[in-house]
Order: sequence, then C-alpha cells, then structure tokens
Amino acid sequence: MKFQFTILIITLLAFSNSYSQNTKFDALSIHDVRVEYFENPEGIDAPRPRFSWILKGEGRNRFQSAYQIIVASSSEKLIKNEADVWDSGKVNSNHTNQIEYDGISLKSDSKYYWKVKIWDESNNTTEWSSPAHWSMGLLNFSNWKGLFIGHDVGYDKTDKYDSLYLPSARYLRKSFTLNKKLKKATAYTTALGLYELRLNGKKVGDDYFLPGWTDYNKRLYYQTFDITDRLQEGENVVGAVIADGWYAGYIGYALLVRLDKVREFYGVNPSFMGQIHIEYEDGSTEIIASDRSWKSNVGAIREADIIMGETYDARLENSGWDTPNYDDSGWENPKIYTYPNGELEAHPGTKVKNVEQLKPIEITEPSPGTYVFNLGKNIAGIAELKVKGPKGTKVQLRFGEILKSDGQIQTENLRKARATDTYILKGEGLETWQPKFTYHGFQYIEVTGYPGKPTLDAITGLVLSSIETDASTFNSSNTMNNTLFKNINTTQSANFFEIPTDCPQRDERLGWTGDAQIYMRSATYNSDVAAFMTKFLVDLDDAQRWYGAYPNFAPFPYSRPNQYAPAWMDVGIIIPYNMYKVYNDTRALDFMYEGMQKFMEFQEDASTDYLRPGGGNNWGDWLAVNEETSHDFIGSSFYGYDAKLMAEMAEALGKTKDAASYRNLFENIKKAFAKKYILANGRTTEDTQTTYALALYFDLYPDNLAKKGAARLAEKIEKNGYKFATGFLGTKHVMLALSKYGYNDISYKIFQQTEYPSWGYSVENGSTSIWERWNSYTKDDTENSDLNAKMNSFSHYAFGSVAEWMFQHAVGIDTEDSGYRNIIIKPAITREMDFIEGSYKSINGTIASAWNWKGNRVLMNIKIPVNTKAKVHIPTSVLSDIKEGNTSLSKNESIKILNSNEKETIVEVGSGTYVFSVRM
Repeated sequence: MKFQFTILIITLLAFSNSYSQNTKFDALSIHDVRVEYFENPEGIDAPRPRFSWILKGEGRNRFQSAYQIIVASSSEKLIKNEADVWDSGKVNSNHTNQIEYDGISLKSDSKYYWKVKIWDESNNTTEWSSPAHWSMGLLNFSNWKGLFIGHDVGYDKTDKYDSLYLPSARYLRKSFTLNKKLKKATAYTTALGLYELRLNGKKVGDDYFLPGWTDYNKRLYYQTFDITDRLQEGENVVGAVIADGWYAGYIGYALLVRLDKVREFYGVNPSFMGQIHIEYEDGSTEIIASDRSWKSNVGAIREADIIMGETYDARLENSGWDTPNYDDSGWENPKIYTYPNGELEAHPGTKVKNVEQLKPIEITEPSPGTYVFNLGKNIAGIAELKVKGPKGTKVQLRFGEILKSDGQIQTENLRKARATDTYILKGEGLETWQPKFTYHGFQYIEVTGYPGKPTLDAITGLVLSSIETDASTFNSSNTMNNTLFKNINTTQSANFFEIPTDCPQRDERLGWTGDAQIYMRSATYNSDVAAFMTKFLVDLDDAQRWYGAYPNFAPFPYSRPNQYAPAWMDVGIIIPYNMYKVYNDTRALDFMYEGMQKFMEFQEDASTDYLRPGGGNNWGDWLAVNEETSHDFIGSSFYGYDAKLMAEMAEALGKTKDAASYRNLFENIKKAFAKKYILANGRTTEDTQTTYALALYFDLYPDNLAKKGAARLAEKIEKNGYKFATGFLGTKHVMLALSKYGYNDISYKIFQQTEYPSWGYSVENGSTSIWERWNSYTKDDTENSDLNAKMNSFSHYAFGSVAEWMFQHAVGIDTEDSGYRNIIIKPAITREMDFIEGSYKSINGTIASAWNWKGNRVLMNIKIPVNTKAKVHIPTSVLSDIKEGNTSLSKNESIKILNSNEKETIVEVGSGTYVFSVRM
C-alpha cells in the first residue's frame, strides 16, 4: 500500500508541475442533486423542500458564482424549460445546499420535476443538471381515506415474566380491477406495528421494518411508493403482512428488570392503513383504501418479534394469497381499529435496507448435529436459510457474537433476548426463507435440526442498516489502526438501525443518548447521517421530559422516574449543533431550539452558583478503568459546553440577544468551574484523565492554566503506559484535548496501543467490531461468563468515537465554520507513523488529505473540492523549506500565505489538488 501511495504522490507532483494559471478547463459539472438529503424522494411533507448539489471540475480555484433552479409540474415541461412551479432566476450565490424552495404552494399527492444550472468563477454557465424529481405526500388529514385494519388473534394471557407471548403475523389482502389505461399509481401506507407491503405476488420497495419506530402517541410515519409499473390491466392484488414490532412487541430490557409492563407499550394489536391513488390516462381517478372490504387471516409466520425471533411454518403458507385468482372465501373481514393519537407524517429519515450479503467463511460442528456458521464479522441483520428435506422438519437458528471454548455460540450476554428463528419445512424441493420482522446481532449462526450435513451455501448473512458507511476512507502504515477503522464502520452500520441503538444483539437496542452524542461527529465522517439524524432529532424532541431534561434514550417507551443523566441528556444540544456544523443545517436548529432553551432552563434551575450537580440517574464516565470522575464534575462541565454551543447556534439563527446571553452564561460557568475544580498549579481537584480531557476540550480552563492542564494530562497518560483510564465520556476527548495542545505524539502512542485498555487490545484479540468494554473478550479466556451474563456487547459504537480524532487530526480534515465551505487541513504529522491518508465526502464534495515521510521531508497531498477553500497548516516556519510541486511557495500565485509562526505556516488554497513538500 505504501508503494501505491508513492506512485500516487509522483503522479500528482507531475500534474502539479504541469499546472498553469493560464490553463483553460472545461465547464464545471453538477452531481448528487438532492431534495431534503435524498435523491428523487417520494412522499415528503416539507412545505419548503431544500435543494442541494455538488460541483466537480478540473483546475484550481474553481467556484460557483450563481445558480438557477427551475421546477415544473411535468417532465415534459422541465425538458422545455417551462418552470410553471418555480423559477429562482439567476441567484448570485455560491450556496449549493440548504437552498429552500420558494415557489407556489405545493400540493398533496403531486410530483415535481427540477434541475439546476450554475455560473462559474468566469461567469460561464454549465449545462442543466440531469432532470430530478420529488413527490409530495398526503399533506392534509382529509387526504386520508383508509381505515386502520387488522386481524384479531386474541390477547396476551401468559405470565408476563415467566413465558413469552409471541403472536403470529397477520395477513391482509384486497383484489381490485383496472379496466382503463393507467397513467400513474401511488401507494401511501403505514401501520401501528411493522408491515410489509405486497403487490401482485412481490414485495413493494426494498425497505425493512416499516413504518419505523416513533412515539406512536405523538406521531406515526407513512411511506410513499410509486407503483405505476407494478399494476396491470385486469385483476390486481394488494396485500400487507403486519406484526407487533416496536408498537406491541418486546422492547429493550423491560423483561429483564421486570417492569410493570414488558410489551405492548404503545398498543395491543398491530393494524395497517393505506391507500392506492390511481390516475387513468382519461383523467379520471380512483382510490383503493383499506377498509372492511379487505380480507384478513393468519398464515405461516407463527411468531414474530424484533428481539425474540421469528417462527415460520411453511406447511401453513397461503400460497398465492397476494396474487390474482386466489380464493379468499375462507378469509375473514378485518377488524377496524381507531386512528392513533399521533400525527401522520412522512418518514424523514433513511430506512432499513439490506446493505451487504455475506457468505460464511467456515462451518464447524462442535457437537453432533449442531452446526456453527461463521460470517467473518459481527453484524446486525438476519440469516437466509436454504434447505431441502422432509415435510415437518424443524430447523432452528440461534445467534451469537463469539464462541465459547468448546466451539458453541455464547448467548449469556443476550440476557432475555431469545434471538431464535425457526423454519418448519413444507417438503417441496429446495426451500429458501428469511424472516421479515426480527433481526439479530451476530457473527455466528448455530443451526440445529438441519436434514443432512449443510454446506456453506445453506446460510447467507443479510446485513441490515439504515446507513451506508461510504463517506470516508482511511489508511495508514499501522495495520491494526486500519482494522480498527473497519471495525468502527461495521459497528456503526450495525447500530444505526432506524435509531442509533446502543447494541443490536441483547434485550436492549435502545437509542441511548449518551452513546449517540459522544459518537455523533464520528458518525458524520463515516456516513452521510443527515437524514438519519433528522429523524432522531424528532425522537429526541418527542421524548423530552416535561421539566426539560432529555431522557437516557429515545424513543422513550418506559414510565420510570429520573430517566436522565449528565452527558446523556446533553444529546439535545450536541447533536443539533453537529447537524449545523457538518451539514450547515439551520432548520434542525430551528426545530430543536425551543426544546433546547427549555433544557437550558432546567439546568439553570438545578444549578447553584452556575454549577450543575450530577442529578438524575447517573452513569458517570461509564466503564472507566481504575479512575472515577464525580458526577458533579461531569454535570458542570457539560453544562458549560452546552452554553458554549447554544451561543453559537443562537448566532446562526440570528438570535443575537440569546447568543449574547449564552456567551455570558458560559463565561460565568467557566469562572465558577475553575474556582471549584481547577487548582492554581493547573491540576484538577480530582486529577483523573477524564477531568482534564473534558475541561480542556470544553474550554473550561482559565487561559493561563490550560497548557499546564494539558501537560498534566500528557503526564498521566505517559505514566499509565500510554493507556486509558477513561470510559465512554472521557475516551473520546483525551486525544482531542492532547492534539489541541500539541501532544500529537502521545495521541499516536495511545492510538497504536495494543495492551489493555486500548482499541488495539480488541483487534489483537480478533475483534471485527467495537466492544462495549475494553476487555470484553480475550483469546485466552472465552468464557467470561459472569461478565457476559450481566452486560457485555461486542457491537457497541461509543468507544469508536476515536474516528473523530482520526479525521480531524491524524488525517487533518475539519471545517472552520459550518458545512465544510471553509475547510481546515491540519494533519498531525509525526514520526510515530510512516504515512496516513484519508478522504471525506462532505456536503460540498470530497476532501482528501495524506502525508508521507520521505527521508527528512514530508509530502502532503491535499484535494479540495470545487466551490470551497481551505486553510492548510504546514508544520514549518521556514518558507524556503516548503515547495508546492517543484515550485517554491513564495512563487506560487495560486496559494496565499496567511501566517507563519515558530510552529507552522498557514496558507489558503482554493479548489484543486496540491502537493506540498516540507523539510522537517
């Protein structure tokens, strides 16, 4: 890989040397056109949707000087440039995202077509972008004609603590006939529970676990599907399969801790509601809506629960139930259920999809008839089973993240999660099955009851996630760190599942807020989480307690006292801030602002002399090692950080008085904090790694003592063998604080550490994901039974928050203001590494940064996207030691020297590729 890096540098040097200011380049091109973060979204309900695009083009200092957006009511009109909906006209602006629609009022159940062109730095115009579109959902309650329908399977009569209640899925169908030529057909569907929409024998769409998890008492999401190509002349059949899901099934640890309620937190029986809007070529319309005329039944899915698993008896299949010419005379008319209290809204986030398929890398047989398939990495998802055998044969699948010393899967850490799927054969040739309404966290699948000896193709792992982890690349001279990056992405994928869950395997899977806020900025580097987090902000806002605190997780189905904690409840400030910082999303700030103010008032009421006590259900620096930081210190430090961020967010919203008030609050907290927690010699009163990390990163140190605090943190790390003593809260901030104050070498020593506690320790012990605990597993002790039985997740992203440091410091990519329009390139170059290279696809395009030692020189390879500029920090003060390509810096007209001090030279560059050579 190092050889490849060298070739790349040589190539770029050649390009750089051939570059001329007088070179004429082709026009810029427009890519990734989106509406509300989506490509051609169906059924949105934002009254003023936001547009975005990314520009690409050769050369340096390329930028957009103006744009024009046109919107039409048909593709034909768009092609003719007939903007009968909106024409922005030529707008002199370099904005390429968060541009609000400003035309006539948009209508329900309508599709709109749009395109954009831009003018470049020389006032040359581009071609129009490729045509794009979006459709509006049903914006008014009067647009809904469907009823909530279901099939009555009875009620839970089991002992709630000693036995599971796992009712069967329900099947719904409706036959209808098309006698005229079809122009357009759109389905609008939702459910209280989970649903899969079927049409003429096939699933509609590629999403899983619809309609998503919400506080159903406040809102219910619906989906929109363009099904024009799925309908046919004559008979058609629409069907739905529904199951309990988050609405009525088991959620989290309720069964484990024996809450008064262990399931049915929102309702008892799932129900489906939907309608198909049909427009014929003759201009007439028709709506096929869910009502009493549909038919209902049960079928082959005998058990279906997200946590507990699914049982499918293929002998009970209603073959052809969702196709024409099926006899449904034995089916019942559905039961009608009342409308929920929550509002019907379009799902604003990214939905769960199958993002990868894995073939097992080996099969073992730890005991006769028990086969264990190894997928090679720890995922969230389901297993597809292929089997051939006699009718009535029962094949059972159980799931685990690691193996015991005897080769059996370990399930103790699953606690009350049964995590078991069962398939009963119908005995008709090769049978292929995958569950619909459950998922598991696993690397290993235990298969029992399989007829004969299975081969590797008997199991396929389907990785399910709401995101793609394709926003960044990372590579370095340390193979362990490269594996760590893969593990971070694997774990984020497994847990960004409708909400940011803490873990995918055990009886929890809750949107723990402390984990989410700690990891938020790392999440943005690895994936485009703008839409995903837009949805989670709604969950947070819905879950906010009446007194102002954000709870420990969201959605929040439990009724328990004091369900908030320092650093967990601060999620309501930190995630919106990062949405603004990374995506320039002020709409997210506006949506959350009232709740954020209420939260700040809650903290003010709880504080004494500007210091906030721990309060609530404290978790502290969860899973810290050998050091304990007080809850009061954590509470007060995050209170100060919240005030600091609130001032910046208020300013972004134009609330100047609020901004001034929060800045003043921050200064008062900082003074009170220093008085109580920071000594005259720069040490903190508690002297833990976490106290220094938080106080330094949150800017709570007095200016004259901050360097002493950083030196003490560096000293503590060094004396501890370059290892952590921190937990969830401290770990992320240690290296960020060290690098902030120039201790990059120490950060790299921690980064490359392989002894416990460290990331390298898990990699050395074979991890394919991030663990909840530093010592979750060792090769020499595969039992850990006491620890695992209590709490131990092998897929927990919180400690993966090191990704933030990896990109901001090791690679050196950050944003000066918001949205990566003004980029900072400041890699932490060290002799501790031979090279590091990485890239990040920001909302304004891909940024790349790499550095590589060549004897006593360092090569810095930088790529800045069109329509942005960057401040590049070069680690030398001697200008004559810096070359760009083969040209001395002072002679390069495309580069502006901003500052040079004893540590570095800072230059400003526009878009393009640059190769700096620095003598060190």
